[in-house]
Amino acid sequence: MNVLADQLDINKERLTSILSDLCKIPSPSGKENRIAEYIRNYAAGFKLKVKEDKAGTKLGSNCGNLTIVISGDKRERIFLSSHMDTVKVPDMERIPVIQTKDKLQTDGSSILGGDDKAGIAAALEILTLSMENPGQNRPLELIFTIREEQGALGSGFFNPTGIKAHAGFNLDGETPPYTAICKAPYKTRYRCVVKGRAAHAAVNPEDGVNAIQIAGKIVSGLPTGKLDEISTANISRISGGGPTNVVPDNTIIEGEARSFEKNTLDTLKNEIEQICSKETLNIDGSTEIFWEDLYDGYFVDRKETSSQLFTEACKAIGKEPVFLSSPGGGDSNQFNNKGMRNLVFGLGMHNIHSTDEFIVLKEYYKAVNLLAKIVF
Repeated sequence: MNVLADQLDINKERLTSILSDLCKIPSPSGKENRIAEYIRNYAAGFKLKVKEDKAGTKLGSNCGNLTIVISGDKRERIFLSSHMDTVKVPDMERIPVIQTKDKLQTDGSSILGGDDKAGIAAALEILTLSMENPGQNRPLELIFTIREEQGALGSGFFNPTGIKAHAGFNLDGETPPYTAICKAPYKTRYRCVVKGRAAHAAVNPEDGVNAIQIAGKIVSGLPTGKLDEISTANISRISGGGPTNVVPDNTIIEGEARSFEKNTLDTLKNEIEQICSKETLNIDGSTEIFWEDLYDGYFVDRKETSSQLFTEACKAIGKEPVFLSSPGGGDSNQFNNKGMRNLVFGLGMHNIHSTDEFIVLKEYYKAVNLLAKIVF
């Protein structure tokens, strides 16, 4: 930190206005362009260029990942990332955001979208402070991704060769201020196609093989919930069947699995495959399972640059840094495994992905002030 960092304070009114504006804009995965346009216009006010990649074309979104480069002093360059998409929202032009003295929330008809509009707003406040205090900040690269909520797809597409920073922070933490996530699991999801044989349900049911019945037996044996201290699994959907007078010949089971250890996840995948095939051994049916490995796990140790910067900033204001592991995953998984080493920066979000979501502004200001201490 330089001398300015001890004197610098975020503009709370401006930050809250940016956050509120962003949260009012619906941006479910695949429809991030209105947020991207907000970012482009904001950067244009400072005559900063915004680079957009081809992730939108590849992944079916109406925009790609964005990158903004901000010059600074001679210290090591870092990146700050946040994602532009949210989980599903109602079909509305504007999210009904309500601000009280201490909170930002909605009227209960929609999520707030603080995950991750809080991260975008924090990045734009840091951008503004950097423009107001030229040459006093670390050189920065701001990254805004798409489709994070659907398996960190935008960051998976992102090409790190255009980024000079080797360390940074993912501004996507629902954890409290002064916390950072340094460890997250490997994640995969599966699609098990169960095939039986169709027949008339009344005329010749004995000639049929009921795929739904097979699927039911499979589902009863599949692992789900917290399996041990490092692994979880979930069955998310069963679909298939047809008219009531036809023995169904096709059913699909979908689910996911996560683990902090790759070998454990591989063992879990093998167990799921065996369970899916077991129930068709003695009948004339079959199963086929398809895997989609979404991202690898990561661990950032205390000696790495992002951990050291986080620790120094916390201690400079008399706070003890708290490093956490998370059973969830996201852009940090993709970036860390691309050599862009980073922590998930705690912003103090509450009840994300629900209509009860809210942000306590006092907590949020503390987190963004800490971020400013790292940058300046």
